[in-house]
Amino acid sequence: MTIAVVGATGNTGRAVVKELRVLGQNPVCVVRNADKAREVLGADAKTAVAELADKAALAKALTGVTAVFVVTGHNPGMVEQQNNVLDAALSAGAGYLVRVSGGASVARADSESDIGRGHAAIEQHLKESNIKWTILRPGLFMQNLLGQAASIKSDGRIVMPYPADFPIAWTDVRDTGAVGARILIDPAPHAGRTYEFTGKRTTNAEFAEVFTAVLGRPVTYVPVTIEQNEAAMKARNMPDWLVKHLVTIAKIGNAGGFSKENTKAIEEIAKRPPLTTRQFVEDYKGAFG
Repeated sequence: MTIAVVGATGNTGRAVVKELRVLGQNPVCVVRNADKAREVLGADAKTAVAELADKAALAKALTGVTAVFVVTGHNPGMVEQQNNVLDAALSAGAGYLVRVSGGASVARADSESDIGRGHAAIEQHLKESNIKWTILRPGLFMQNLLGQAASIKSDGRIVMPYPADFPIAWTDVRDTGAVGARILIDPAPHAGRTYEFTGKRTTNAEFAEVFTAVLGRPVTYVPVTIEQNEAAMKARNMPDWLVKHLVTIAKIGNAGGFSKENTKAIEEIAKRPPLTTRQFVEDYKGAFG
């Protein structure tokens, strides 16, 4: 068996690669920049360089691969990129593809978000293809809070468009990596299945208390409205498609879309409990310290 990870240098891809290595595999890491890949994944990483817009390069990178894991950053070209990966995997003779998607309330053909509609289009193409597939739908990632590291460091504040006592089942990307890696190694039992999963449910106020305890200084959760959050993103000149996506996520979240705890896939496939908010803050303490 030869496994490829497309998007290997991102948070989730990196977690999949690390988990595969722990399990005795040496995956092909399909990357755009070999130097960055070695820096992020280690000098001994097996890399293949291919732009996601270059079908020929992707087909070459996936030659001899039997199972492919694909995760790409949110961007307007996501549908073309991931469909290119699927087509290249098929032409290379790969039998399985595992992809990370949005939650069921996000990946919809009628989503207000371009990204949500993109996920739905990719999944339709995947299900109509001749490859065996598994779709992963993790909850909101704890690692998203790395984007607030500067605010947590300098101001001791976490700012999000949810009430302080609102329940959210945060998910660590390393749990996605643990689940994805095991499916790639033994994909047959998981073919045609979609797994939704999360970590343990908490509130953002409780999450801030964890930061306070681990960092040894006060970290406060500051709730804002969806409209205030949207205005702040626009003030930072974030692209319209991304603002629209994050506003859609906030609306779905405030309607309870990320509140239901569902740890079953992590427990049954990774054979361990999900990582906790405390483990996350302790492991990333350097980024927030």
